[in-house]
Amino acid sequence: MTGSDPSEWRDETQADGDGLPEEGTDPGASSGPRAIVVALDFSPPAQRALAWALDHAVAGDELHLVHVVERRWRLADLRPGAGEVTRELAEVEALAAAELRRHAEAARGRVPRIHEHVAVGRPADELVRLAGELGAHAVVIGSHGHDAVSRLFVGSVAERVVRAAPCTVVVVKP
Repeated sequence: MTGSDPSEWRDETQADGDGLPEEGTDPGASSGPRAIVVALDFSPPAQRALAWALDHAVAGDELHLVHVVERRWRLADLRPGAGEVTRELAEVEALAAAELRRHAEAARGRVPRIHEHVAVGRPADELVRLAGELGAHAVVIGSHGHDAVSRLFVGSVAERVVRAAPCTVVVVKP
């Protein structure tokens, strides 16, 4: 803003159709392939986020498809039946990896370099961690469109990622 008169204000947002910021416009961006992290929980909003990332990726970009298996264990879950919990977690991870592979294969014709990641933990934390490790250019995540009351009790993965990510975050709305 240059003054208190609204006619003097500058729009500093990107238009919806502009896509990802151009290489070199991000002070932290490096030359070479851009890593774009795409959060996939296999829901319709995540499908839209993947479609958006595919539509806006440029030649040389690398898509990193990420599914996070949320771990909601209690200490009691691990005592007597730890083996069963461990087997169940391994099975869930294997199923998630297979589904992620299916999505990656379907997208390979549009973007040649696609990587698949299955992590265990809190989704926002794992997405931010991976984005930092990769030096990601952007994180693309779908919004489930929860209202304020739902976010108050459940929280919003997209909101946490926006607040903590070390890079641009694109939230694809329903």
